[in-house]
Amino acid sequence: MEEVVAETGKAGRAAKMSWSRTSFAGRLSPAHGAALLRLGEREEFADGRDLLQQGAQGRHLMLLSSGRANVVVKGARRRPMRIAVRSSGDLVGELSYLDGGPRCASVIAAGPVTAWTISAAAFDHFLKHHPIAHRPFAQLLADRLRAADQRSVAASYDTATRVAGALCNLAAAVGETLVAHTTQSELAQLVGASEVSVHRVLRRFAHSGLLETRHGSILIRNEAALSAAAETQGQLHHLT
Repeated sequence: MEEVVAETGKAGRAAKMSWSRTSFAGRLSPAHGAALLRLGEREEFADGRDLLQQGAQGRHLMLLSSGRANVVVKGARRRPMRIAVRSSGDLVGELSYLDGGPRCASVIAAGPVTAWTISAAAFDHFLKHHPIAHRPFAQLLADRLRAADQRSVAASYDTATRVAGALCNLAAAVGETLVAHTTQSELAQLVGASEVSVHRVLRRFAHSGLLETRHGSILIRNEAALSAAAETQGQLHHLT
């Protein structure tokens, strides 16, 4: 995971941000990233706190600068389901910003999170005066649409295929190691399967040398094989 570093001064203090190149902020130049931060207000969120709440009104956006947050959908007849994870450099709240409707999901801190709250008017100003940022914003929307499509398609796949795909999407580089920061319970919510089924799949993958489970995370040992497992059921059945 490559990172982009931006520096900005706010209230006389310098702040250094490191973002993944695939995130919204990471697709901006350091100068444009710093300009975006100057429009926002920095906030700290403890583990379990809502950054955004499903059903709430509001058009402001939030840019994560450190930590991770879960995107959770709560249904009337089912337990809350985690559908995505956001991390440093990711922008959240984009749909309500665009259409003015209520939040369609909650964004909940998974551990300590630092984020910048950016009003709709401030973001309008940013896009107007930095037109080069329109493309990264369009890429963000395209990424979210593709992810939603993939979730719909994945619903027809077996649990092992869904688990492999979710782990590939969650994997991030920590030094020379790929790590998916997720518990087995969270992973079960993400793929819409029981914890028992997910535990069984992870045990098979570990036995095949694809991964190693640890407390609160999963180490990816064979990224190529795991990616192949996520792409085709035929390859998956061969592996498991």
